[in-house]
Parts: sequence; C-alpha cells; structure tokens
Amino acid sequence: MVIGLDVHKRSVYGTVMEDNGTIIIQRNMENNMETVNGFLSDYKDHDIVIESSTSGKYLSKELSILGYKIHLINPAKVPEISKNYKKTDKEDSFQLADVFRKGGMKEIYVPSEEIENIRSLVRYRHSLGEELTLKKNKIHALLTSYGIIIKATDPFGKKGLREIENSYSNLNYSDRIVLRSLLNDISFIKEREIEIETEISSIANSSDDIKLLMTIPGINFYTAAGIVSEIGTINRFENKLKFASYTGLIPSEHSSGETIVKGHITKHGPSLLRFFLVETAHSLIKFTKKFKSKYLSIVRRLGRNRSIIAIARILAETIYSMLKSNVRYIEKERTETVNPDELYFKRLEELSLKKINNMNKLAGNVKVHGDSANLIYRGGIKDC
Repeated sequence: MVIGLDVHKRSVYGTVMEDNGTIIIQRNMENNMETVNGFLSDYKDHDIVIESSTSGKYLSKELSILGYKIHLINPAKVPEISKNYKKTDKEDSFQLADVFRKGGMKEIYVPSEEIENIRSLVRYRHSLGEELTLKKNKIHALLTSYGIIIKATDPFGKKGLREIENSYSNLNYSDRIVLRSLLNDISFIKEREIEIETEISSIANSSDDIKLLMTIPGINFYTAAGIVSEIGTINRFENKLKFASYTGLIPSEHSSGETIVKGHITKHGPSLLRFFLVETAHSLIKFTKKFKSKYLSIVRRLGRNRSIIAIARILAETIYSMLKSNVRYIEKERTETVNPDELYFKRLEELSLKKINNMNKLAGNVKVHGDSANLIYRGGIKDC
C-alpha cells in the first residue's frame, strides 16, 4: 500500500491506497505526532509520500525517526499535482499516493544534519547582508536629500562615520532621529554578522570540501560554506552537465522541428548558489589567468553580463570536477597549463593559506583585520 499525506500547519489529510489504486481510507486529522502516528501505526512497512513544504519536512523527519518509510517529493515537479484544476487537501493526498504507486515521482534530496546547520547559518548571514545594504541605502538617500555627500572611501568606516556625525546639524530634528536609529541598526547587524561568521568558520574548519573550494581565488570560508551547503553531496549528480542544470545557469531551450531557440538561463535550483557563483566569477576574471582569458574570448561576442554568467557556468563545472576528484584548484589549473608560471601558482598558494589561516583565527575568536567574510588578498595576483 501507499499512503499520501497532504501536510499543513494545523492539519494533515491522509489517503491510504492499495497497489491497484483502490482507496482504503481517507481522513483529515490534526497535525500532531500522536494523532498522525496513531493513523499510520498499521502501515509502518508501507511507503508514505509527503510533499516538501515546511510543515511536510518537519513531519517527515519526525516519522523517519519513528522508523516509517518516508518519501519526500516536490509537487511542483509532478504535473498531475501542480497542474491539477481540482486543488483540495483530499485531492492532493490522493494524487501523492496515486502518482507514487505508478512510479511517476522522483524523491528530493534530504541533506544531512551537518549540511542543514551550515545552510541555515549561511542563509541567515546572507539575509543580514541584504538588510545591511538596505539600511545603508536609506542613509545615502537621507543624506542626498540634504545635498550631503560623504567623501570617505568607506562611508561607514571610521572616517565616513565622522563625516556623517559632522553633518547632523544640517538635518532637521526628525531626520536626525531617523539617521541615529539607522546607524544603531547597522552597528547591531554588524555584530550579528560577526557572531554568525564565527559559527560558520567553526563548522567550516572541519569540512574538507569547504577547504578544497577555498583554494579558488575569490572564494573564502563563507562563500565556500554557502556553495557546499547548497550542493549537499556532489555524488548525487551523475555528471557536470546535470550539476550545471541544478545551478540554473544553463540556457532554456525551445525546440520545434528543425528550429532550436535558446533563451535566458533557467534559474532552477537554489538562488543563493547562483549568487555565490556569479559573485565569485567577478573575482576570477581579475585574479586568475584561466578565467580571465576565457572571459576575454567570450565578452566580444556576448557582452559583459552574459559573459559573467558563462564564467559562472564554467566555475560550476570546475567545482564539480574538484569535489568529485578531490583536487585543489591550484593543482587543477597547473595541470591544464602548458608552461606553468610557478610564481603565479606560488601566489595562489599564499592566497589559499591566508584564507584558511583567517578562518582558523575567526573560529578561535581571534580578531581578523578587515571584513572577515570578504577578505581580499592584495599580494600581486592580479599583476600575474
């Protein structure tokens, strides 16, 4: 038999179906473990299908602990569910069971607890960065409305903050209150960022995959932790094309007869993974020979924006090869180079060691100069 569970915050609708499609029982129940476990107790050896909603993930985890055979699926990938004109809890639970028994459903990847921990921290750290940018933009808009321009290179560094404080007298009473509140918010967010980065560095310190990705210029422990957490395990991808498809960096395609039209990238998969890959691509075209030459060969045909996306796609495939073969970036690029410049690779090695040392310092609560999540090595790599 197959059991389909349509899970919501307060309720669960269950459908028990025999292998030939005959419905045994359908029931709506309260979403608590005692009630659900009582309903499922007679079907412990049978397949239970749950959709991957927030409530569904929690219930599937709890039922797995109790020994149930859980199958977590993404209903958006199942046309019979996502495009069904009849959308009720009863119908959804029926479709979950029915499509699964017909073999038309693919289970989603469930990450380990360690990956979940890193993913949660990285996503929260990313949200803090977005919130910080929002606060800074509000301050810029407020000062600009008074014709005030901060001349400091970093408007929110020590020199920039002194300039902002000196401009207080030019603001009216209410805007001075708003400005002070925004500056306090920025200070608070920065403190939270440091706390989260310290936790990420502690976890990243024990991950070989994260250290491996840190050998790539432009990828520090925060970016590496983000990429690894969004990937999970690289072995779930059969080849680099399927991994590139997961990142959403491949072009969409519409074919009819002999006509093939390629459009924008699909943007499937985690948006945060794409963000990290594209951000890293901007650094790679400045600091590495391999990606710089590829970028220059593409940019003449595709323009800057599309070329950066192309570099991010190549980076994704490079990361796949590195994690699959357990090869550091420096070793990989050296083997691909006909006449390796050892000075260039020595500086890449120095960059890699510097990033790992800074990660270890942060994990040990030792102060790191500069923004610990955005360290830039200025040892002359861009001159190579």
